[in-house]
Parts: sequence; C-alpha cells; structure tokens
Amino acid sequence: MNKKRKGCRLIFSLMILGLVVWIGLKIKDYLEFQQEMVRIVHSQEVKKLIVDDLKQEDPEAFTEKGKIQSYEIDDETIEHNPMGGIMFEVILNGNKEITGSMGLRKYSEDGPIESVGMNASEGLQELMEE
Repeated sequence: MNKKRKGCRLIFSLMILGLVVWIGLKIKDYLEFQQEMVRIVHSQEVKKLIVDDLKQEDPEAFTEKGKIQSYEIDDETIEHNPMGGIMFEVILNGNKEITGSMGLRKYSEDGPIESVGMNASEGLQELMEE
C-alpha cells in the first residue's frame, strides 16, 4: 500500500510539474508576441502611417495652424486583432480624451505594413469641428 501511494504521489507531482512548465511556456510565448507587436508599432514605417492618417484628419497637422500638434502611442492599448493585425490607440496633443484608434495589417510576410484607418474618438471629432 505504501509503494502504491508513493507511486501515485510521484505521478501526481510529475503531472503538476508538467502543467506548470506548459503554463510557463505559454506565458513566455505571449510576452514575446506582445513585445514583437510593441516593436512593430514603434517602427519608423508605422510612425509614417500614423502621421499620414493624422494629416488626413487635419491637413495642417504638426504645423502652427494645425489642430493636431503631437501624438504618442498608448502602449497599454496595443493588442492583436482576432481577424489579424494589430490595434492600438494614439493619444493626441497629450490629452487622453483626444485619441484615434488605429489598425495595422500586413498581407504577406515580406509585404509592407498598411494602415486600416483611424477611428476618431469624440474628443478628436470635437477638436476637428472647432
């Protein structure tokens, strides 16, 4: 009976250890994927897409006459789109109420990254109406 109990404990311990290792690997993969998305969103290619999209909203953006003077990427909002691509928020003029939601997509492994457009928040819409 004692040997049987030790065998069951050993099997149970190995199962728990295997589960912990599997969960650790899944977390590691997720964090690596998240870091890759952050790297892509902060690339020069994407920064150019952001500026182009913002200039569609405000043709005089980043000039003295423009309503949009600056932007920053909100890293906390970077996420994988279930349909493919990356979604994130751009904070404008340092005001978290004035944002644009952007989406990125890449149709082939060696193709360019493309913007799927920017959705303006209420704050951005109000800014553009002023």
